[in-house]
Amino acid sequence: MADPVPDAFLQAPPEVIRYFDSRPSRPTFDWRDIAPREHAFAFTVAKTAGYDVLDDIRASVRQAVVDRVPFETFQGQLEPILRERGWWGRRVSVDPASGTPQVVQLGSPRRLRTIYWANTRSAYAAGEWERIQRTRRFLPFLLYTLSTAERRRPEHAAKVGTVLPADHPWWNVWFPPNGWGCECGARQIGRREAERLGYDPGNPPDAPRVPTRPWLNKRTGQIEQVPVGIDPGWATNPGRARAQNLAAFTSGRLDAMPSAQREAAVADLVASPAFRAVQGNVFRFVATDQSPANLALRRIASPVAALSDDAARLIGARTRVVNLSVQDAEKQNRHRNPPLAAEDYARLQSLIETGGLWDEGGRDFVFVGAVDGLLWHAVLHLAASRRGLFLRSFRRTDTPEPSGRLRRGRRRRLR
Repeated sequence: MADPVPDAFLQAPPEVIRYFDSRPSRPTFDWRDIAPREHAFAFTVAKTAGYDVLDDIRASVRQAVVDRVPFETFQGQLEPILRERGWWGRRVSVDPASGTPQVVQLGSPRRLRTIYWANTRSAYAAGEWERIQRTRRFLPFLLYTLSTAERRRPEHAAKVGTVLPADHPWWNVWFPPNGWGCECGARQIGRREAERLGYDPGNPPDAPRVPTRPWLNKRTGQIEQVPVGIDPGWATNPGRARAQNLAAFTSGRLDAMPSAQREAAVADLVASPAFRAVQGNVFRFVATDQSPANLALRRIASPVAALSDDAARLIGARTRVVNLSVQDAEKQNRHRNPPLAAEDYARLQSLIETGGLWDEGGRDFVFVGAVDGLLWHAVLHLAASRRGLFLRSFRRTDTPEPSGRLRRGRRRRLR
């Protein structure tokens, strides 16, 4: 993979921006406090726990990712802020895990370079993985390419030239970057080039072995098996972890996810072709058409959000997954001028998590609240079996609370 910030005048691809934006901030004292896989779902910087600096760091990193800001500009903008807030140099900080004071390194030019490199590389790797999966029908193979770093790990150099299908599990571990400062790459190629490089579809080669070595996590006291040649914490594929997260969402296991992963799954979901097909009514459902073929389209739906435990309990739902049907999407687009964009639906999850909840009568429930500084109004309909939950309406509003009398009585606030 090329340098993630090659041109300061080109904005990052949307999948890269989406990956970064969907990771909520999580202050930590030590990088080992978060499991490697969780870094795909949370933005964190070690030694930020107890300091009010993580949002400042995040904002600067986001600008570097989105606008391809060079490191020197990133450092010049962020360093004065961190110095002013006292997050610079060596300081005595209390380790929340042990309660003991320690002399720790806070901000420094070297730490800023590490923060910059790790986050830009990870974001672009995740975005590249999404693009690979989107185009693998035409370019179904990946080629592990040589690092451009001056010092090359022998284990990484030994993988150069490896050709495997883009969906091979070997890439779960060995999709670059594979360690601090790793500049290896993976180039997507077609079948003809793969065969020219020695790949035989009739007798596919075995993937390189992935031997492991024991590594003691001194924070947890646990011994973990780490692939030889990959630094601890880097034996992951952020893009694939997010894709697996989305698969769990669509298969109905969203309610078991931690909230950070749930929010990330929603951001990925509303950007997926499946959701956009429903939201954009590519099926050409017509509300007034009573033909069997058209009526059958009403059953097509896509998940769009999930209830919190509290909301599910309050409305008595036996499911947490909220679906948007083709029929409701068509009605939504017909009644909104202009219609909502697919990206707007990513706000529904935040509204469900934080907004007020009203019982509208019958099996309809209303969420109202502020998301990104704007008021939103959503109507959810619970099926008679209480096992189906559908988004009937989603729109901007100027009214902070529903009011008025309905046919079945007054609205009742549930929280």
